[in-house]
Amino acid sequence: MKRRAVASLALAAVLVGGCGGGDGSAESSKPRPATARRAEAACRDFRREVEGIARGALANPPSTTAELMTERLVRPSIPALERIARRQQALEPAMANAQFDLYAGLFDPIVVLAQERLRAGRASELSRSKETERMLTELGVEQRAIARLLGLHACDVDFQHVLISSLSG
Repeated sequence: MKRRAVASLALAAVLVGGCGGGDGSAESSKPRPATARRAEAACRDFRREVEGIARGALANPPSTTAELMTERLVRPSIPALERIARRQQALEPAMANAQFDLYAGLFDPIVVLAQERLRAGRASELSRSKETERMLTELGVEQRAIARLLGLHACDVDFQHVLISSLSG
């Protein structure tokens, strides 16, 4: 599957990217302060948007758990992911930081996987849905690790975790 290959390549790039280069100090990887503030503002906006999606998902009782997950959580999350991707990727030139480029670039396979998760859910393909969620989780973990390395604390978040915690809170 082409989408799985894209996600796997992105994950491999993250793992390879984290294994070398630079002098090893976290300080050398810090982004420019003004641009970092813009990146963190985008992350805070994204978190609020995802929390709103979760609250909206529970506004009316879903007919099934599959409806809740697929149509009320995954479907509305895709535009939110696309927006945060555009905002963060637009900062890449000003950030002038290869690790931030990798962080922002990971949104592309995350969006593709979210779209795949939507298709799998609509087709009632449970195993494909679970596998897609697993890949989303792995990419989210890697993306969060890069955000921490960059000192972007507001960006140390993945949408799946925010959705789940918002549903239970």
